[in-house]
Amino acid sequence: MICIRNRRFGLLWSSTLLSNLGNWLMIVAVPVYVYTMTGSTLSSGVAFVAQTLPAIVFAPLAGVLADQWDRRAVMVGADLLRAAIVLALIVVDDPGMLWLLYTVMFFESAIGHVFQPAARAVVPAIVGRGSDLEAANAWNTVASGIVRLAGAPLGGALYALVGFDALVLIDSATYLVSAVLIFGMGRLRVADDWHRPDRSSWLAAFRRQIREGLAFLFAHSVLRTMLGVSSLFLMANAALNVLLVPYVISVLGGDAGDVGVLMAALGGGFLASAYVGNVLSRSGLLRLSFTGCLAAITLCFAGLFLIHHFAAALVFIALAGLPGGALLMLVQVQVQRHTPDRQLGRVGSAFSAAEMAATVVGASAGSIAGQQLPLITTVWLVIGVLAASTAVAALLLPTRSGPPVAEPTASAPRPATARTGGDG
Repeated sequence: MICIRNRRFGLLWSSTLLSNLGNWLMIVAVPVYVYTMTGSTLSSGVAFVAQTLPAIVFAPLAGVLADQWDRRAVMVGADLLRAAIVLALIVVDDPGMLWLLYTVMFFESAIGHVFQPAARAVVPAIVGRGSDLEAANAWNTVASGIVRLAGAPLGGALYALVGFDALVLIDSATYLVSAVLIFGMGRLRVADDWHRPDRSSWLAAFRRQIREGLAFLFAHSVLRTMLGVSSLFLMANAALNVLLVPYVISVLGGDAGDVGVLMAALGGGFLASAYVGNVLSRSGLLRLSFTGCLAAITLCFAGLFLIHHFAAALVFIALAGLPGGALLMLVQVQVQRHTPDRQLGRVGSAFSAAEMAATVVGASAGSIAGQQLPLITTVWLVIGVLAASTAVAALLLPTRSGPPVAEPTASAPRPATARTGGDG
């Protein structure tokens, strides 16, 4: 297993799993705590916005930092900052303090979106761009599946057992342990012959670096197409997630517990998708893999919403997790394999920002359409979006994945501002 034979990746994987698990504990705890304190769904919704907005707003800065600074230092610093910031949630004990909760959630999420591109960008530098890259991303998909499957139920159970303040302390501790694990990776260096001294203002340099990253992304036909396809998929996925609750309650006659069971089944499918994604990515059949995943997702969601039986819904939503997780893994492998190390943070952040924006648009559109149109009509519209993404992938993606960009080259240590890179 790559987590064992590659010590650095094992430490990175463990730290990411731990900090993400802490995040998911709070995903359940914060809305419940706010709603219990205020009785307002609007207040809970503001908390959700505070957690999602930074992914869009801070993505450009996060990408530049991941490409220009020592990536290990970026990740350790982000973890330490989050560990300190979340502790402020302990003093929020009445509705008059909600402004502090929203502020903390905003900055915790913002710092997390600085951590994420650095963590993703360092993977090919640690494991290379060959077959180990699929193995590493498969293990990352396993970690995501574990968090999705266990995080929300564990967060709810711990909230009931130990309360909100104890969960805040647990969340802070996960960040501290994550920082220690990442620090244990040791320094990683790459040659930086590409880097030229920059005497322009910080703002001018920032704008130029953003333009450089976007120019590479939109000039690369495969990455450009994957960005559009994955955004369409995530927009449709978010819309259907919004529609799931009214569908279960009003059509299937279920309750909140049934919704939780379905989400756990989806997490189980996502966990198993690591194997599927690994096989598809290693095949090199890019167009067939993408269109096959998207077509399977479309059929699963159609079965979920059009066959009005809870047992069928349970089967179809679990099956949807397999191609859904595999598709996201395929995207990540292609980004890491075909983007030069010096631009990987910015390109990865562009994908994160576009995908989060698509999720917000999809959730908003699903909510509005669900209010104005019959539920099944809205479902058919969303399924049409998924079918359109399948057609785009079939028309624009090449048959096979191209060769990877050149490997980062190890070099001697540099000053503290050096970037993180190869498996030195």
